[in-house]
Amino acid sequence: MQLTGKQIVERDILQNVCVSGIQQQGVDVRLDRVFEVINFGNGTVPAKGKTTTPPTVEVAALDAHEDSKGYFYLPPGYYEVTFMEGCKIPANAAMVFKTRSSLVRCGAEIRSGQFDGGFETEQMGAFLKVELPIKIEKGARVAQAIINETYTVETEYLYDGQWQRDKQRNA
Repeated sequence: MQLTGKQIVERDILQNVCVSGIQQQGVDVRLDRVFEVINFGNGTVPAKGKTTTPPTVEVAALDAHEDSKGYFYLPPGYYEVTFMEGCKIPANAAMVFKTRSSLVRCGAEIRSGQFDGGFETEQMGAFLKVELPIKIEKGARVAQAIINETYTVETEYLYDGQWQRDKQRNA
């Protein structure tokens, strides 16, 4: 069963949620930071061991002033992004992101894998594929977190991998 935005907030599955982001069947997430993927193709997905990602360089937000947090001017490419929201996925749920249609209309989309039960982070992230040059305001709602209830995962099988609680990001 897919949870409503209200249920997601009431169960404290997402943190730092913007009230205007609470939707009928999910919660919108807001763009915080952008990192351009450089040397694309230098990631490694081993059969055994830990996945490594290609190097990135942070993209500065420009034109910040009293009425704006600034904008990211992004040419076509692949970017790692972080959101203003964090999460704590319970043992009986899984989360995915769905790109907001306003972003798709501008020639870009958010991509991520599934966030499994047991995953926790203070700041969620995903990837942004940009097909056409785009200007995105920092804090813009770019994707919707969709959470489905699942059968409860036993404690020893909950997610506790390299991405848990930002271990890899903070290393």
